[in-house]
Amino acid sequence: MNKIYTIGELAEVAGVSTKTLRVYERKGLLLPERNKENSYRIYTEEAVRKLEQIQLMKYLGLSLEQIERFLAKNRENGRKELLLTQKHLLEKKREQLNSVIACVDRAVAECDENSEDADGFLHALGHIVKNRKADELVMRMGRHSDEPRGWSEFIFDRAKLTAGMRVLDAGAGYGNLWRYNLHRLPAELQVTCVDKHNTHADGFCAYVKEKEEEKELEKGQISFVWEDLELRKSSEKFHCIFFNHVASFIQDRVALYGKFRDSLTEDGTFICTWGGLLLTENLWTLLQGFLDDIAPLEAGKKKYVSTITQYEKELREVFETVERYSYVTTLQFETAEDYMDYILQIGKPVEAELEERRTEFLEYLRNMRNPEGGYTFVRDTYLYRCKREVERCLPE
Repeated sequence: MNKIYTIGELAEVAGVSTKTLRVYERKGLLLPERNKENSYRIYTEEAVRKLEQIQLMKYLGLSLEQIERFLAKNRENGRKELLLTQKHLLEKKREQLNSVIACVDRAVAECDENSEDADGFLHALGHIVKNRKADELVMRMGRHSDEPRGWSEFIFDRAKLTAGMRVLDAGAGYGNLWRYNLHRLPAELQVTCVDKHNTHADGFCAYVKEKEEEKELEKGQISFVWEDLELRKSSEKFHCIFFNHVASFIQDRVALYGKFRDSLTEDGTFICTWGGLLLTENLWTLLQGFLDDIAPLEAGKKKYVSTITQYEKELREVFETVERYSYVTTLQFETAEDYMDYILQIGKPVEAELEERRTEFLEYLRNMRNPEGGYTFVRDTYLYRCKREVERCLPE
């Protein structure tokens, strides 16, 4: 005979409060039967097993809404999907924690370096946080596409580097341009990487030393200068200067572009990159059918277009020849949860509303699943290939 539990007995057996059981009841997760004599709640052993399922899923970090959807579907193959989804969420939380810890570590170092300069410390800390957010986006793109390899190879190909060139990588950071093209470097190419000490640049420096020891890279072929780009003074000339996704960190871009222009050889090339407009176009198309008020999205799109237009205008103020190339990236997402996480990250103007309607938004995205499975988002990146105007440059 199946044992029958009162709400108090079940709470004691399961190690939860009666208040928790009532919440589960209101959510429709665990519905009791009623004693015919006194209408008190009673629970069968089947209810106990269901409560064990709920508690296990809560331990894994699932929300009550996620548990409700799973129990409502009750599909055999849903168990594996549930666990894989939750594994992804836990991995994401781990990445976020690691990112925050890295920010704190670097902030501690900045405290030592700027102990008497509060403004300098806050400015540096802002750069650290901005860098970490960019990192998260790059890592997510790497999970769902061929990035950053494809992009790094695209830049390298457009540079048309040849043997013996002197190259400046302004704001080299993690050094993906060189990591993914290490075995394509022309003979006697000399690369100078300029950056401030940070987790990325220091890691790239260590990588270069490792490759030198392993004889995969000529010693001194890639060197490092630890300076602020905007404060740097140098009379050295370069055949090519890379400025890859650094523009948004610079206070006076036109002045810095002028320095770069004057640091180029007569036939030198300046390569500058930043995000394209396809992202905002496709984001707008995706969300206009979901949002009740698209005004914040429209405002965000307008602001982004204005920023890109201004960036390009500044380049053309300094360089006589400016050629623009577009690199298209297709991101593939296996689950709606992955897709939603990405959209939340790039949809900052409407992030609050999407978070508030998270469950509803997830169902909206599920209806956009490709016929062949999964979800797709297309974005692009701009690369500008610039030439100096000879008569405006410093003499050789």
